[in-house]
Amino acid sequence: MAKNHRRLKRLKSERAKVKLKAKKSINQLPKGLNVTDTSFKIKKILIREQLQHRDETEILSTRKLNIKDLLTRLRHHNSTVREETLRQLKDILLRYPPKVLHSQLSVLLRGIAALSIDKEKDVRRDSLHALKLILGPISSELLTPYREILISYLSCAMTHIDMRIKEDSLLFLDILLENCGSVLAKDSYKILPNFLSMICALHNEIKPGRQLITTLNSKSTNIKWRIKVLKRIANVFTSIVSYKKLYASMRLSALSTMSNELKRCTKYIPIYSGSPTRIFKIDLDIDLNSKKSYAEETLSIEEFVKYVDLLMPLIFDIWLEVYPDERIENYTETVISSEASILLISIVEILESIIEYIDMLDHDDYDVQHIKYWFKDTFHNAYMKNFLSRFPYGKMKQLINESRKRQEDFSQVTFTEECLEPNLALSRIHIWFTSLNNHNKQLPKLTKDYCISILNYLNDAIENLCDSSVLPQLTKLLRTLFLKASSIWYANSINLSHTLQLIAGASSRLSKKELQSQLFLIIGDIMLECNLNELHREEIFKSFVTILPNLLLRSSIDDVMIRLIGQIALRFKEWIREELVTKHEAIIENAKKIDIVGSRNDKESRLIIYNLFYFMDSQVYY
Repeated sequence: MAKNHRRLKRLKSERAKVKLKAKKSINQLPKGLNVTDTSFKIKKILIREQLQHRDETEILSTRKLNIKDLLTRLRHHNSTVREETLRQLKDILLRYPPKVLHSQLSVLLRGIAALSIDKEKDVRRDSLHALKLILGPISSELLTPYREILISYLSCAMTHIDMRIKEDSLLFLDILLENCGSVLAKDSYKILPNFLSMICALHNEIKPGRQLITTLNSKSTNIKWRIKVLKRIANVFTSIVSYKKLYASMRLSALSTMSNELKRCTKYIPIYSGSPTRIFKIDLDIDLNSKKSYAEETLSIEEFVKYVDLLMPLIFDIWLEVYPDERIENYTETVISSEASILLISIVEILESIIEYIDMLDHDDYDVQHIKYWFKDTFHNAYMKNFLSRFPYGKMKQLINESRKRQEDFSQVTFTEECLEPNLALSRIHIWFTSLNNHNKQLPKLTKDYCISILNYLNDAIENLCDSSVLPQLTKLLRTLFLKASSIWYANSINLSHTLQLIAGASSRLSKKELQSQLFLIIGDIMLECNLNELHREEIFKSFVTILPNLLLRSSIDDVMIRLIGQIALRFKEWIREELVTKHEAIIENAKKIDIVGSRNDKESRLIIYNLFYFMDSQVYY
């Protein structure tokens, strides 16, 4: 109460004070009423871009914006503006041909590729779609000057701290592989190390080993993420091998062209002749220059060996994560999940690309045998332990309706399916490893046991062969087995006569001509290889040669098969002479109308058939 009393007393004293009022001032008129005030400000009248006058030949979007204005808007802070700008750019790319936009190609690639590391998912996906529209119609030669732009932004995306951008970088890589694989192969040494950082980390700074890492901040599981990464690694390796094959074919073409030019030039100088001497210019350094530029632009062998040395242990560790603990009883193969089967396909594709790359190395530049033996000695035992100890593999079938599983759905017939193509690839890789063994040294017992197991699996596959989709893989396996490893296998008492009989039987039994011709070509190549003495002693070859003239009586034949028959007739004329004499008239008559597939010179192919009978009439047709 005392405090309230003091407060009221203070308020009463304040009210009692005299308030002084200010005097009212007399309003005075301002001076200079007749003076004009010029201190006002003006503002520009801005005409919207759509209303500006444009040149009729200028490339404009639906909102009347040119490419320069659109590229400026791609850097706008608002993601909605960036998305809308990308839509207008895509509309321009769809309406105008690539030749019209060629002058703008550099700025377009730079502006659109920069959005591949945008923080917004929709902007990243739209930019990749626009990039696909640009790269699709343009050849790899035109893109070569701009590959640094693409590779730089791809590397930034693959090594980005944001996991979402890192995941979308694989989509960026897919577009480059699809539209400019050769361009990507030239800079593969910049891209391949980025894959390792996606799935593993350095073990320690002293020893440059690698260990797998988990991706806890990702929506996908570790296995799905590693499947995505390994699939892209396989695609990059495939593009490298394809580019190396292209380079090899270009070298052969250049050498053949050089040879033809040398044939046309003067072979001697007529010193006493009055006619002028022909001068022929030839660039003898063309092959060396192309080799030099190729070596500078592609993956060097040192980088390749270093990368493979880091990648192979990671592949074994990744496979152990999905590898089944034990074989299911009553199953002839090891049943793996669908994820594991997808992972296995990517792994065998990587391994096959590695051995193909090693086989294509130039013997003049590298010690190829040393690299082969290094790869075999380092990884063959680990390969057998991880992939062949439970060989072969079968894949689980995914049921259509998971909620309604009946008892019969779990039977062996409906629940599994054979992984024929991956199993053949695994077999081929092991056969390739065994082909590097010394002829004077016996194979280890475990390695020989796996060889026998693979041979039994191969024989069953040939007997039940009906699917042409596995033909490329089967062809590569048979060529590796017979042309590279057969002498080693015969030296270790592994007989291949039954496999040869099955191939000859399958080539006659199968109805598809593609399968027949490929199997015939394999047997023909074996016969023409002079170092395969063990195989040439097999009786199957004589019976095979005797049926070759029957192929010339069909309605169609491949040009490669005609040339093969011609070569075999020269080398094994004693075996084929009787059949040719018997069917002489029919073959000559059918040669006039037979359809020759894949021939560059139809007349030349038919002349080869006519000249098969040179031993009868000594007549050479030309």
